[in-house]
Amino acid sequence: MSEATKIEPSREKQNCERIKKALLSDSPILVFLKKSLKYLNSGLDASDIRCEPCDETSSGGYVPGKGIVLCENRLYSRKMAENTIAHEMIHMFDDGRFHVNWNDLRHHACSEIRASSLSGECRWTKELFYGNIDTFRKHHQHCVKRRAALSVQGNPNCQSKHQAEMIVQEVFASCFRDTRPFEKIY
Repeated sequence: MSEATKIEPSREKQNCERIKKALLSDSPILVFLKKSLKYLNSGLDASDIRCEPCDETSSGGYVPGKGIVLCENRLYSRKMAENTIAHEMIHMFDDGRFHVNWNDLRHHACSEIRASSLSGECRWTKELFYGNIDTFRKHHQHCVKRRAALSVQGNPNCQSKHQAEMIVQEVFASCFRDTRPFEKIY
């Protein structure tokens, strides 16, 4: 391919690649999760996170055996990218540590509960900014349940919103308590 026919990456892709690279070396939570994955022989580097365009329903995803997708067209801030990568790295950790069966709704729900709780995406300040604060009491738990149920609802084996909510409720207590590889909720 000649130099003249090379296609330049979009501005969104360039921005995503720049943010991803910086976060993997500078973000305390991502550096910690990289070390935790290395201990499981599931190392992660920048090439394991692909910047790709996505639809409006997601900001990223974990694909077992293939790595993480970061939605280049859905990155609105560095903090959002950090939360998204952390969330997906927790799925990767769970997959390496617990050999998650992603077709089993209980397994899926447990990993979603852990990722929503531990990644920072349910921080009070973030929830306040997006108008999701209904109560101060146990808001973190409510956010985790809401986000986990939404993710489980997207599983092809899930038949309804009600089923997703019931599965999340069923496994919530034990999965929420499990903060590995952290000592407590970040």
